[in-house]
Amino acid sequence: MKKLYSLFALGAVLFAACSDNASPVSGSTSVPNMGNNLTPNSPVLCSVMGVTDSLEALEKGCIWSPEMWGPTTGYRVRTGYDNGTNTSGIWTVSTFPQENAYVDMVWPGNATTEYDSMALADVIDKCGGNLCGKVLFKGGNNIPASDFHPNTRREVYFDFYLAGKDASGKFESVDARDMDGICVSFSGPFYMLQLIPDDSLAALMAPAVYDYYLMGTPSKTDSSVRENCYPRNAFTLNVNYGRNPNYVYPSVEEIWAHLKGFRFVLDGYFSVGDDYEPEFKIVGVSRYNTPRVSTDNLHPVRTDCEPVSVASSFCECDYSDDRVEIMKGYAVLDSLLSKYPMNGDVYASLSDPVKACVYNTIQSLSPFFNQMMDMTREKKPCDNLLPEYIKCTDGSVSESVEYMEVKTEFDDKVATQDARAIADSLSNYCMSLNN
Repeated sequence: MKKLYSLFALGAVLFAACSDNASPVSGSTSVPNMGNNLTPNSPVLCSVMGVTDSLEALEKGCIWSPEMWGPTTGYRVRTGYDNGTNTSGIWTVSTFPQENAYVDMVWPGNATTEYDSMALADVIDKCGGNLCGKVLFKGGNNIPASDFHPNTRREVYFDFYLAGKDASGKFESVDARDMDGICVSFSGPFYMLQLIPDDSLAALMAPAVYDYYLMGTPSKTDSSVRENCYPRNAFTLNVNYGRNPNYVYPSVEEIWAHLKGFRFVLDGYFSVGDDYEPEFKIVGVSRYNTPRVSTDNLHPVRTDCEPVSVASSFCECDYSDDRVEIMKGYAVLDSLLSKYPMNGDVYASLSDPVKACVYNTIQSLSPFFNQMMDMTREKKPCDNLLPEYIKCTDGSVSESVEYMEVKTEFDDKVATQDARAIADSLSNYCMSLNN
């Protein structure tokens, strides 16, 4: 009965769903909603018990609270690295190329291009403490032929800088290795998070960059906020922009040791036809900061394992109930795609009403794909790190008792889902439209 109820509940949801031109050193010294405290609090990491006793927190099961930038932190990112000029953490927006990009920002409030914490204050207020808006990438129909370059990249950059500017107006770099990495939450088609290194390193690397592929949310039907965390070593050298064989590229650790800031990259190639106007939202920024797992009282599953250290660790958040629902939704999506490959003969042979129903159902399930990819690619840090695999004195490893208990319970919850039955039910509904 529970399985049948879940089937109808999921089905009901799916069908319903069917420039830096200002003075060298500038930055408001009195920042509303934040004061002059540019040092972040200790990060509140992912916790199974939650950070509050509210029903919402307990239902979510796995809470992450961004301490550097969030809905209540004001108009700039609290980096903790300000150089004393009060110019750190200010959001800047720019385009590539700088000229003839045919890109317009569509803000929900008043915005200026000054390097000042108040430049986007009205926008942030109207976005509920987030940085949000639209980017209008003009299509070939609205670009002079002389300026239209098919398949040439256009990008919009949303940057913030850790230390701020020096007396000459240049952004300073800091040793940011103690961040351990970065956590971000966002929505929209962001596709890269880049590290902005010291000028000397940037010149040495150019045009290559260190970045991480964000896998944004390009679907117009998917406005969900995604939370991703990346340790320092997750950022890799991107040479798609060109590699110089004569260069010796710096390591990612060198970049973190001489880091100016971070860049969110939103992409919009010169496209033939109509304009492209995606929405975006930057919601949270936090240090990665993961605690060390305790090595006391290790409990290997294998009785012949004499524990000496922790080989790997895990967070209970990685096996929370919200992830069970993601895996269930993904399983239904996978089953439907197996039944109706979008480029296959079966899908092509469907009548228009059935085809539209199948397409809309698959589209409404598509967010589960992105969420599943997030689950498999990276893990959020947590405040209750537990041993996953334990190293034994003979050099072998054993699962920990804690890990096996959590993993077994998680697998049992996922196994109760009959994805094929739900996919069949959704398919039958669509096929009934033939009648």
